[in-house]
Amino acid sequence: MHSKYHETVEKLRIWSQREDNIHGALILGSQAREEFKGDEWSDLDVLLLAADPPLLLQNDTWPDFLGEIVCAIIEETPLGWLDLAWSTKRVLFADNRAVDFSIMPYDRVDDVLALNAEIHAYGYTTIYDDCAMTSKIEATLADVKSAPPKVPTQDELHQTVNDFLFQLMFACKKIKRQELWVAVRCINQHINNRLLELIEYHTASVATTSQSIRYEGRFLEQRVHPSVLERLPHCFAKYDVADVIKTANYLLDTAQYLVKDICEENEYPFNECPFAQIRKLYAEMFENAL
Repeated sequence: MHSKYHETVEKLRIWSQREDNIHGALILGSQAREEFKGDEWSDLDVLLLAADPPLLLQNDTWPDFLGEIVCAIIEETPLGWLDLAWSTKRVLFADNRAVDFSIMPYDRVDDVLALNAEIHAYGYTTIYDDCAMTSKIEATLADVKSAPPKVPTQDELHQTVNDFLFQLMFACKKIKRQELWVAVRCINQHINNRLLELIEYHTASVATTSQSIRYEGRFLEQRVHPSVLERLPHCFAKYDVADVIKTANYLLDTAQYLVKDICEENEYPFNECPFAQIRKLYAEMFENAL
């Protein structure tokens, strides 16, 4: 754990012991793990098991015992299959510390800890426990296995490529309709989410990294093949028509490069036809723009 959070954790320890609403408190995430440890720019992730979570979620002032608050936001992730939502209050302090409080119901402790088992496997520190939380965590860790990097099936690869190509043409049409905002958003969000899938497939197939922290592009720069890393600076669009047009073309080339490599490594047939068809459509749309 970085030294900037030592005092914060001690204050949280004392507060948790005194707060009747709290039955368990954990430090997890980058400040608690061994692999890719957190530094001064990493947030402090805290899991709180509360008897009454809304009491903490709906009040933005209670964390002020940790310092001057600049702003606080709430993020909710619905977990429909459990009839539960993962609720996080993210607090930014005036000295640039950021603390993410996952505030979850104490009466659902077994579900909460099971959901978070893979995160706990990277490392955690108990700062308060009056509900046998630590022993429950250790029990869940027995079933956690580090999944190898995901090599796609042919069908998974096909679906990702189709989505990528369709959305790329969608973005190009938005440029022709003078909807620049929509085109840039499509490239930098939806299309690059599919690009990330292709990069992760490529990394699993070609680079075969064993690094376990790889969700949502985490530490991508330390994992991907150097040939892929060289391409990334050109894969994001500026709010500029000419730049979006160039980026779309570059994304098409990059996707084809990745897919061809993935197919060769996994002995899948490579179908160049869809890329050629999109390249033809692209040229017809922007023949005088480059």
